[in-house]
Amino acid sequence: MAESKKTSGGDKGSRFTLVLADLKPEEERPKITITATDGDLKAIHVSEVDEQGRFDLPANILKSAHRIFIGPQSDQGSASANEDAIRYRPSDFATLLEAGSINISRLVWEKWFLFIRCVSGRVRLCRRRPWWYYELFTVAALPKFDLERATPLSAGPSLKAHSATLQPKAAASISELLYYPFRCQTICNGTVEVYRRRCCCRPWIFDDIRLPELVLDLEDILRGIPDDIPFPPNPNPPDPPFEIEKAFFKDGSLDELTVNARHDLAAVRSLPKAQLADYINGRPYLFCRRSCGAPKKVGQGTINPDGKFNICWIDRPRPIIGRCHDEYAYVVKQKFGFFTITIYNGVAANIWFHYGDEPTLTSYSPFAFACRNNGEPGDGAYLYLDIIGDTESWNLKTPNATSATSVAAPAYNDGLAFPSATPASAVGAMLNRNWGGTLKLNYKFSEDMRLIGAKYYRISVTEADSFGNPVGAPINLPAPPEWEKSVADGMGGADIVPVSLGPNSVGGQNSLCLIPYDSGPAPNGGDWNAGQYHGYLNTNDPQWNDPNKRYLVTVEVFDSAGKRLRPNGTPATGLPGAEGTANFTFRRRFQDLGPTANVPFGALTHMFWWDNRGLTATIEYLNKDGLIFNSECLFFQGSASSTFGIGYRAYHPNEMFQLNHGISWRRGLGSVAGSTGVLLASSSVNVGKPPALPGNSPTNTFAQMLRTDLDPTRKKCAFTVFLGIGAKTFDGENTVTPNVQDTAAFAIEIN
Repeated sequence: MAESKKTSGGDKGSRFTLVLADLKPEEERPKITITATDGDLKAIHVSEVDEQGRFDLPANILKSAHRIFIGPQSDQGSASANEDAIRYRPSDFATLLEAGSINISRLVWEKWFLFIRCVSGRVRLCRRRPWWYYELFTVAALPKFDLERATPLSAGPSLKAHSATLQPKAAASISELLYYPFRCQTICNGTVEVYRRRCCCRPWIFDDIRLPELVLDLEDILRGIPDDIPFPPNPNPPDPPFEIEKAFFKDGSLDELTVNARHDLAAVRSLPKAQLADYINGRPYLFCRRSCGAPKKVGQGTINPDGKFNICWIDRPRPIIGRCHDEYAYVVKQKFGFFTITIYNGVAANIWFHYGDEPTLTSYSPFAFACRNNGEPGDGAYLYLDIIGDTESWNLKTPNATSATSVAAPAYNDGLAFPSATPASAVGAMLNRNWGGTLKLNYKFSEDMRLIGAKYYRISVTEADSFGNPVGAPINLPAPPEWEKSVADGMGGADIVPVSLGPNSVGGQNSLCLIPYDSGPAPNGGDWNAGQYHGYLNTNDPQWNDPNKRYLVTVEVFDSAGKRLRPNGTPATGLPGAEGTANFTFRRRFQDLGPTANVPFGALTHMFWWDNRGLTATIEYLNKDGLIFNSECLFFQGSASSTFGIGYRAYHPNEMFQLNHGISWRRGLGSVAGSTGVLLASSSVNVGKPPALPGNSPTNTFAQMLRTDLDPTRKKCAFTVFLGIGAKTFDGENTVTPNVQDTAAFAIEIN
């Protein structure tokens, strides 16, 4: 008979004993609760088991209950919330109470010890330009397998050394493309959900029986990926391309398995069996492809202001048996008013980590918003030009300042981006790039600038003469579009609030804009979103669009009364309006890392050279054996050694800004081997720029074009010849001058 005692409540309850089998005297008891539930499994009574194993269970509760649960105390308080709880029918439980004490096997109660388990990491947002998405698709679509480049993404190299080009088709592998040095921002608003799964994986071995199943999986993935998504003629297509986003991204997360599927399938089919096992074992997304249980959500928490998260939950022991292990994935969501959007989904994208990892969760979602990190007060008061679009300002070649509004006499490539050591080294390369389109200017105003009284800024443009001096009066840039900042909505999310920075007229000064700070009161202070710019300079504006001139871009700083502020010890600017000094400096970035240069004047001026003129590419005539033909329909007959070429024009008004041009041909539909060829692979020299006459291309023989060496019976066919040209012009993010192409059709016959 179980021990029964009256409770302090009289006849309303009885005390019983719970025995943990094989519990040693020195061992700690888990915290256990007895929970009675109704038909909906809602708790109607919860009793905690004390250190002596005693608990209360009133007779009326036992009679009215639908189920009785014994299990570990959870954060919900009742045992019914735990999957390891033991369930009883009330009648069976009453029989056990009458027969003796409730005995629990050690194999069961050992699982009832609860402790805190935590994961941590950080979240970031990485924006990618349209060409990056097309390049990702191109590299991922290549069926050729290269073992030397087949490294897992986690081992990918940095492409910092290649950042000067910002050129499509620069990546040699998926790893290189993913690690291209774009700027990423911290995500500091949102929730992180933690999911866990148990995987039990056997290492792959020589001639593994699982290989056919893996091949079928990869083939199935590839059926959902388009065979080709051509890069559009416009060098600045929409961002991001929908077809590529759908194929390779899951709720803003890059799906590593899908991106690598074509390469992996090629590897599986081509690698020797002795190497194949090592290849698969080295790729977690292949290694445990079908050896894991279903994911289960185990925790949730918020992202801290620094973009990091630390999420803890009450857990039970999870003994690891054999080749099994636990993996963790994360889902990140952001609230926009009443809406919640998933911006990262590691479960859907199959991105799993081990316990103890501190992952960086990277979102590519176009809907995500990030937080600006402007530093902390105490680092000193300073101002410098930081970014032009996506290009860091140290890549701008600008002469040293000689006054607040002038610079030294420019060299041949001053004002351009990514300067080359010599003119020759820039030919055919993305060096000495001219600016064009709309330049987005981001300045770094340190947080201490607020403490010295800097409230407003103004950006202006002035023509420069050949000595770097300003010509005429400066023209002020209009205020930028409204900036956005995050404001708590009271529901656990954030409202994105627009704030106008200007224009403001204060103290006789016009076109002033508020300086956004991360600290301090509104309107200057707030949680500003990342990726915003202080000025938008339209280089096509007729006020300053002369491509044969260079221009000076100047920023000034003003206090709350509209008084211009210049650093202590600097000469007066000579510009109109009241002026005073303060303890700060203007700086200039001239290198990637390391100190910045002090600019000892009352304003900060850089030189830019932009040129928005277009390209010309025209086929003027066709050339057979040195003879010129320009009729509408041309059918050439000749011998196998007869030659074909074109007369053409391909130029940029400034040869320095032509990237290159090339000439190729295609036979028929181009559907068989040897049906394409090249007359000119690449040249960066202007051809046929008036008043010069059109130039003649290199030639191919009729035999080379018909490839009679491959098919002796092919004596005639129709052809198309292509002339294409590209420019270096860019806005700090994308090439803005459209590529130009011309084509001509003809036929040849060997008679």
